Amino acid sequence: MFRYKKPTTGKYTETAIGSAYSFSAAEANNEMMRMRQWLDQGKDPVQEKRKQRAKGTTFAEAGEGWVNKNKSRWRSTRQFETSLGKHARPIAQLQVRLIDTPMVVKALSKLWGEHPEQGYRTSTVWARVFDYAKVMGMREGDNPAAWRGNLEQIFHRPKNHDHYTSMPFKDVPDLMSRLRLRVKGTSALLLQFQILTATRPGEPRGMLWSEVDLINRIWTLPPERTKQNREHRVPLSEGCMRILALQNEYRTCDFVFPGHDGGPLNPTAVDTLLRKMDVRVAPHGFRASFRSWAAENNIDFTLAEMCLAHSVGTATVRSYLHTDLLDKRREIMDAWAIYCSS
Repeated sequence: MFRYKKPTTGKYTETAIGSAYSFSAAEANNEMMRMRQWLDQGKDPVQEKRKQRAKGTTFAEAGEGWVNKNKSRWRSTRQFETSLGKHARPIAQLQVRLIDTPMVVKALSKLWGEHPEQGYRTSTVWARVFDYAKVMGMREGDNPAAWRGNLEQIFHRPKNHDHYTSMPFKDVPDLMSRLRLRVKGTSALLLQFQILTATRPGEPRGMLWSEVDLINRIWTLPPERTKQNREHRVPLSEGCMRILALQNEYRTCDFVFPGHDGGPLNPTAVDTLLRKMDVRVAPHGFRASFRSWAAENNIDFTLAEMCLAHSVGTATVRSYLHTDLLDKRREIMDAWAIYCSS
């Protein structure tokens, strides 16, 4: 042990030099002299040893530390697993303090050439890890994964694209007719239900009977299952109730639209159904179909956005709005259901 007076407080404390089985007397004496030099410079040996250990941190360890430090603010860390796992393999075991821009460019070049959007997303995650590493004393200098004034000189940023191909709302009734009359199965019922409720694909797919009030015709999504992380009530039209009646007749578990294993339906089931029907749209795009229909029919902007579970107005406006206008939204969703069955 090395006993010393802390430069900041003047109080005595001690720190371990190492085990007598692994340190010789000469090695322990050299370590003690090194710590005395720190004291002569007004530095705390304990803090300096922590800095030395931090400088040996690998990129993988820094990434893990960044995720653990921030995961309480995120609903899921899945979006970072690929960027810090598969794509980071070329630099994962390198000391984070030694990684420079050429290393980052080399590690990203193949990914950027094949999938520019993934390359850009991965670079932004890496940049945040390097910022975290600098704040924690693991490295010094500029951020080697920074975009502005750095990677933008090497790579081209991909253009923003419409992620979800939507169907013109005038074609929705024909699709609904095909689904009702010609297509059987849980996937077809799920797609109809999603279109009628204008919800995100994952929301009805994970729908539970415990979330449904069949008497008052209300489906209540808990905060953890919504994008905005707040409870959302969905008014159910007659068309929705007919679908629920069919599913309730053969109910085997708490999932309204179960898969073969008793869990939720496979995420690709609806995409596969649309491909088989030769319909080249994304399931999420039907929300845009509803929004376009609402605009064409002069539906109040706020009500239309609330039907889609979007945030409306500024944070101040939302703090004063303590109603979800369920009855008014029910009128809109009933009108949309009537249109879809026309």
